Amino acid sequence: MKGKNKFTQLEINELIRLIELRNQTESKKQKPIRDKMRKLGFYGRDDWGIIDLQVNDLIDLIEKNRITVF
Repeated sequence: MKGKNKFTQLEINELIRLIELRNQTESKKQKPIRDKMRKLGFYGRDDWGIIDLQVNDLIDLIEKNRITVF
């Protein structure tokens, strides 16, 4: 695992904001947003095999206890 699987609620809120922002941004300009997500410790493709991450994907990881929120 490159990132982490335990996040604070504040980190989850920020990830949700970044996911929504990334999904509204053209693909050429998404890298800085993904870099911010990685800085928080979230690697969607590398750790979870998720391509084209949506908020529901993050929620699913939390509900299936693959990500812990503390």
